[in-house]
Amino acid sequence: MEETFREIKDMLSAGFPLLYLVTSEYSRVTQKLRKIAFEGDYAFHTWDCVDFLRTHNKNQNNRLEGIVSHPEYESTQDCETLLEYLHKGLGKSEDDSKEIFLIEDFHKYFDREKVIVSLRKLSNEMKKLNKHIIFLSPSYQLPDEIEKYVTVISVPLPDRRDLDRRFKSIYPGSIDEDLKKYILDAALGLTDTEAELAFRLANQVVGLNNKDAVQIVANEKEQIIKKSGILDYVQVNLDMKNNVGGLDNLKMWLKQRSKSFERKARDFGLQEPKGIMLLGVPGCGKSLTAKCVATEWKQPLLRLDIGKVFQAEVGSSENNIRRAIATAEAVAPCVLWIDEIEKGLNVGGERDGGTNSRVFSTILTWMQEKTKPVFVVATANDISQLPPEFLRKGRFDEIFFVDLPTKEERKEILRIHLTKNNQTGIHELDCLADATRLFNGAEIEEAVKESMFMAYVDNPTNPVVNVHHLETACAQIIPLAKTMSEKIRGLRAWADDRARRASIIANQELLPENQINIKKTKREKDEDTFG
Repeated sequence: MEETFREIKDMLSAGFPLLYLVTSEYSRVTQKLRKIAFEGDYAFHTWDCVDFLRTHNKNQNNRLEGIVSHPEYESTQDCETLLEYLHKGLGKSEDDSKEIFLIEDFHKYFDREKVIVSLRKLSNEMKKLNKHIIFLSPSYQLPDEIEKYVTVISVPLPDRRDLDRRFKSIYPGSIDEDLKKYILDAALGLTDTEAELAFRLANQVVGLNNKDAVQIVANEKEQIIKKSGILDYVQVNLDMKNNVGGLDNLKMWLKQRSKSFERKARDFGLQEPKGIMLLGVPGCGKSLTAKCVATEWKQPLLRLDIGKVFQAEVGSSENNIRRAIATAEAVAPCVLWIDEIEKGLNVGGERDGGTNSRVFSTILTWMQEKTKPVFVVATANDISQLPPEFLRKGRFDEIFFVDLPTKEERKEILRIHLTKNNQTGIHELDCLADATRLFNGAEIEEAVKESMFMAYVDNPTNPVVNVHHLETACAQIIPLAKTMSEKIRGLRAWADDRARRASIIANQELLPENQINIKKTKREKDEDTFG
């Protein structure tokens, strides 16, 4: 946060005429800019569509003395008359007085031709004088005509130092430092106002010196992040050992990389991992693995719904992805889970006006250049829909191929699901693993659930699942590997020399050759023709 405002201060000193700050925290940003103005001996004015043009006066200690209506208050109530006044004032200016005009929500008027032309002219004139216009807007909406004249800065959400100051303003008493750290961690990703309200609520309910305050603040954050409609704050408590069967290579890799967050590792020069791509057969535990990573690493889990990013309004999709990234970085260290990423990033469509490409480019650039410890777990079922630049080294640390479970892995998966459902008396796992040949993890779980229904129907007073129930349930399930064997074969062929196996031992079980005669789509026919 402080670095951002130091950058703004330097830009003002260098004579940047037009700045555009992307933020929803108008009050906090106004206070910061006013402090810069007072300390730099700038006259500080603000304008919005309610209070119009006002001047902020300072006292001898560079503190706010009062806010009064500007002499041109009456004549600057419209956006165009405001720019007209600024233009005339610059033309008459003969002194070296420095001024900052902070204008809120001006993006609503960028569709007016007169506004665009006025801003272009103001930009050229203000370069010669110590005058600056700073726009505040919750989203990036600049027309192409003035994009080159305006410097855009995204204001980050409060960091730990900002949150600590807010915390102390509400609870100035003594508190255990570890407890305060957990509370501040829980508040990361909130705006200053949101954090203040969360702290006040926790203080009212249990007191901020109570360990339960952490959960209250975390619950508030979950609700606020959900309201964005783009990110979900997922609370999970799933470990690898008791929830994921097989995938030993992947488990080992994740366990090794978890050490990189330790202080000694950072001192040694190890960098936090960037992320992994999990490619594979549907139902084989990719999404479950993403959830378990967050638990194993003791980090919050954010789920990005790519489908919700895209909106009809021009510029909204790009703003949505920027906002999601900003939230993830504010919460960091965290795990960002992007499920079935290929469905949302179908780049190259002719009807979207290039929106997909711009969203995709934003994600690519961020993944390549991000410095905050946001570990991305992206899952995909169809790698052919992703452009090759998405998969190159530097964006993901590794691409893992999650195949159908082997016989030993199926035994482990069966054991996990039977244990979860308190059915620990079954020991014939070897024959059950044969009965679930070509099953994925989700299908094995479904077989266990179905067997429990059968056991209950047979004996409602004392239901006990036996091998017969399980074998019957397995016989009723047609595995995905039979209906989609062609797709799975293609996945295996692609991953053979392009991805790392998630399992130590490759699945050598042959897929059925007989295919259901399903008419191919035009896209599939084109892929067959052109490769």
